[in-house]
Order: sequence, then C-alpha cells, then structure tokens
Amino acid sequence: MWIYLLLSGSLMIVRVIMPLKIRRIWKILLSIVVLLIAGKFYVLRLFGSKTLFNPELPAWVLLPFTWLFAVQMFFTIWLVLIDVYFWIIGRRLGMKRGRWLIGAMVISAMLVSYGMYEGMKTPVITRKELVFKELPDELDGLTIAHLSDIHVDPFTGADRVREIVRLTNGLQADLIVITGDFVDGRADVRGKDLQEIRHLEARLGVFGVPGNHEYYSGYKQWNEFIRSCGVRMLNNRCEFPLTDLALGGVTDPTARKFGEAMPDVEKAFAGVSERPFRILLAHQPKLAPYAARTGVELQLSGHTHGGMIYGLDLLVAFFNLGMYSGEYEVDGTRVFISNGTGIWNGFPLRLGHRSEIVLLTLKKE
Repeated sequence: MWIYLLLSGSLMIVRVIMPLKIRRIWKILLSIVVLLIAGKFYVLRLFGSKTLFNPELPAWVLLPFTWLFAVQMFFTIWLVLIDVYFWIIGRRLGMKRGRWLIGAMVISAMLVSYGMYEGMKTPVITRKELVFKELPDELDGLTIAHLSDIHVDPFTGADRVREIVRLTNGLQADLIVITGDFVDGRADVRGKDLQEIRHLEARLGVFGVPGNHEYYSGYKQWNEFIRSCGVRMLNNRCEFPLTDLALGGVTDPTARKFGEAMPDVEKAFAGVSERPFRILLAHQPKLAPYAARTGVELQLSGHTHGGMIYGLDLLVAFFNLGMYSGEYEVDGTRVFISNGTGIWNGFPLRLGHRSEIVLLTLKKE
C-alpha cells in the first residue's frame, strides 16, 4: 500500500498538478487531496478499526472515498499509458496532452461507477459439473452449494445476506460450504447482519472455514459466532457427511500474524483411511500443493474474487499459483475457485467477473 501511495501520488503531482497554471497554494492543496485519496486505507484506519481492511464507518463515508480511490487508480494507469504514447508518438504529431488527460479522467470515472454497480449486484447462479474417474457410487450426483467471500460490512448488510440465503436454499443442494471471508468488522457490530446465515439449509449440513478477513476482524469472536449460526467450522479437522466422503478444512495462512493455528492439511485428515473421497475447504487456492500431497481429490477455495476486473485478474493469478477463477488441476488435485458471493468494501468493483453462488455436481466418469 505504501508503494502505491508513493508511486500514484508522486506521478499525479509531478505530471498533472505541477504543470497546471494555477497559484501555488492550490497546487499544494490539490497535492494533499491526491495523497489523501491514494492513502485511503491509512486515512480510514485513523477513523475505523485497528487494521487496514475492515473500517467500521458508515457506507455514506466509505462509498465516495472508495470511488475516488478507484478513479485515481484507473487514472494513474491511463496517465502512464498516455505519457508513454506521447513520448513515442504523440508529441511528433503535435497532439495536446491535456485533452487526453481529461478524457482519461472521464473514462476512469465511468468505468469505476459501472464497476461498482456491477459489484453491488445480486450474485448469479453458476452451475458446474465435476467428473471424477474414481468417485464412490454414494457421491455420484452429490450437489454442493459453494459460497465464499460474503464480506458482511457497511456495504453488505442483512438484506443482502438474506437474499444470498434465499438463492442458496433454492438450489436444494445436498451440502453447503462457505470458504472464508464471511465478514469485515467486529462481531458486536456486524453479527446482526451475518446471523441471517443461520437460515441456510442442506440435507448434509453447512460447513465453513475462516478466511484472512476473519483474522483481521477478530478470529476467536467470529469463529464462535459463526458456529452459533449453525455453520460447522472445519479448522484443521474433517467430518464425514457421508460414509465415503471426508470433508476437511483448514485455517488461513494469515493466522501466523495473529498467533493462531496455521493451516495443516495433514492434521485435517489425520486418521482418515484411503477409501473416503477427500474434499478440502481452504480459503486461499495456493494451499493446493499441500492438499495434493495429502491425497485430496477436490479443493474448494475463494479469496481471489475471480480477479474482479479483466487485466487485474492476471495480477491476482500471479499471487495464487496462476489461478484466479473456475477449475484447475494442481499435482493431481482438482481445484475449484469461486468468484466470491460478495465484494470487499476496499475495492468493490467487478468488470467481467460477477459475484456468484456456485452449484457443483459431482459425477462419476
């Protein structure tokens, strides 16, 4: 975040504000505004929580600040492209850079506005069939509703969670799993919104694992609260919803920063024979190599939000072993990554990667 603050702020001050033909005092004021917007997470930290990622502020405060931050981010990218273009071609043709900058600002504002509109939409239903050669007969046709990254916060309240529950229950899945990032905020504030998940219903139960944002928001408090809502948390352990199904789950690597138990796939499946089909719930997809070494056939993950935006998805994939959305295979283990059922208030945009509720159907080849 500090690197972005320095790069974006410096670039806009040097390449946009300083060349303006206005009084010095206005240049200074504009520069301060630019730095405040670029440093959004640090500014909000002064008024919100103890971490960068879950400020407890009203939506009417977060929304415009987030919009400005995203517009500046897009404009910074355009600014680099425009400067490169003018350095190579534009100045030879006598083109006026100022008009391009105005156009870039307008396009950035339009893209961010549309992206936030898409981000706030009700999640779509994605149906996916996963075929396995050695699937036990008992699991042939098993349906799993996969939720992830709900991110209950000032943007996502009880009404939205209630709608997610309604859509999920309407799928009549045999099993419901939630792969982390339930919340952003304190349990005593956001619990009233998240408690709507107690109405989730599935024949074989509702299971979950923590994501990195549960640790930012108070892991112990949220872990107990989520359990009280009827979600069986699989923190480095497994259960047997069916005789031939070992459903395991792990904690999140972020646990290290908070002195909590690190993810341990081997511990999750300790004592499990080779016979049951192993499904692992892991918030971050990059745990797949560890899952493969433990004989996991299928890993369900979230965390990436599907990349959120075309182009940005490539960067997200870079930090997640080349994965960001949909189905992959890592060392013989199938991995399925949800786009996420909600959106993070820190960057609530989606352009090309809609939020989703996934219905997976296991089939025998």
